[in-house]
Amino acid sequence: MQEIKPLKLDIYNDIVEDFNNLSSYTRKTENELKNKYKSLPSCTLGSIISLLVQRSMKLNYRKSPVISSKYHELYEELMKDKNKDNIILWLSESQGISPALFARSLLQNVYSDSTMTKKCMKDTTLIEDKDLAYQVFLGVMNDNQYGPFADVIKQSIGLEYELRLERELRLMNITFSDENMLRARGYDKTPDFKLDIPIAVDGFIINWVESKALFGDEENHSGYLKEQLLCYWNRFGPGLVIYWFGYLETLNSTPEVNNMFILRTSFPEKSSIIQYKFNV
Repeated sequence: MQEIKPLKLDIYNDIVEDFNNLSSYTRKTENELKNKYKSLPSCTLGSIISLLVQRSMKLNYRKSPVISSKYHELYEELMKDKNKDNIILWLSESQGISPALFARSLLQNVYSDSTMTKKCMKDTTLIEDKDLAYQVFLGVMNDNQYGPFADVIKQSIGLEYELRLERELRLMNITFSDENMLRARGYDKTPDFKLDIPIAVDGFIINWVESKALFGDEENHSGYLKEQLLCYWNRFGPGLVIYWFGYLETLNSTPEVNNMFILRTSFPEKSSIIQYKFNV
């Protein structure tokens, strides 16, 4: 398994620049970037692309009946050609948005109820128009970064790495309380694992561990800091944040890192851990 290290800022900026020059957000263009940056772990680059797609869609896409109507007119015009396939994929490329987002915009023109739109995105058999149902299905399934298919992938990966972290803790005989236990005690914001007895990692005291199955850059790390990590530090003291798919090297120079918590890309080696044992 390829070792994941903190990413240098200049490499990250190169990826962002290449991403901004993309004409579409399909699997094909994602693979083009992966071929260019073969030296990077696939999970690292994939996570960076996912973050950039999400931000780009939020920044550039505007939800409005006018836009949905425009997209629907384009779709209807192309559907007159019976030989045309993967219409939503083609249109999403031409409009510079993700396939799943284009599909959702089409459904918003068909259904006034947003709840129904969400249901149809998750289950295309609910769409009465069989041609539209097929095209929406293709759009959703060919979008790695946006929509219900992408959401399920991310949730599954997040759970997989939480379980991996739990296994590492158990192998080290480190006792802990998980999120469910902490919430039962009345905590509203909780780390993934609160250690019952602190450990030391490379001389730094750890009271809790947070698992992030993604790449940590300045924008999302700043969000986590405000919404989660500061709260954990205030309540439980210093901890450990694992960005399993890597993080931007510059984060190591921020004031909170190595003071409130440390960053790693995997669970620390046994040789770097000191466990406190109490004699009974």
